[in-house]
Amino acid sequence: MGLLINKDKFKALFLLNGGASNIAGGEFPTYIHHFTSLFNTCNIETTVDKKLPNIVQSKSYNLIFIDLYHCNWGDEIPLAILKIVQSARTVFINVQENKYDEKKLLLLGLQGVFYLNEGLEIILRGITKLQKNERWFKRETLNSALNELLTKHNQSRFLNISPKNQPINLPKLTRRENTIIDLVSCGAKNQEIAEKLHISPNTVKTHLYSIFRKTSSRNRIELISWTQNYVAIS
Repeated sequence: MGLLINKDKFKALFLLNGGASNIAGGEFPTYIHHFTSLFNTCNIETTVDKKLPNIVQSKSYNLIFIDLYHCNWGDEIPLAILKIVQSARTVFINVQENKYDEKKLLLLGLQGVFYLNEGLEIILRGITKLQKNERWFKRETLNSALNELLTKHNQSRFLNISPKNQPINLPKLTRRENTIIDLVSCGAKNQEIAEKLHISPNTVKTHLYSIFRKTSSRNRIELISWTQNYVAIS
């Protein structure tokens, strides 16, 4: 069993990737001071290290920030990093523009990307979003990833469609929740779902909160991905 995150304090692990620094003495390169200072501003308890944590250790942090300023991975992300991404909410910082495909990083499970020389205001906005359990990617990246998942999901449903065109039916979910998942998978927004089901938008949000909890999803993208995986193994 993994370590439990201390809910009273938001905890982040800051991983340095190469370069000269005296971690024990608190001496960090200038290019990361704007991050560490903002962590303090946002009341984030930060641990700085150069050694990747194991899976159990990673679960004791709310976020893991991996500094890529001295990254020499090339285009492929090392398996050890991918394991961290799958086990804990992970963010890349000081990323070179156009080095990675943002959508690919998002679909791999990364929580966000901060690029080199981004302003403090942008970084602060991103950290605030991440603290709220949201992702930090460009809007066009989020839309593109959602559209790709919707397309794959609808194609899968078309190939396995029954004569009655039955909606998604997942265990441990109520009939109404299954209906809402079906509408979300078709790209419907909260207001559209509310109008379709003749309920209020706030009721839709309540149902979605329950659905996210039952499926261990944080947002629509993860919900659709979870649904696809369930259908694939059923």
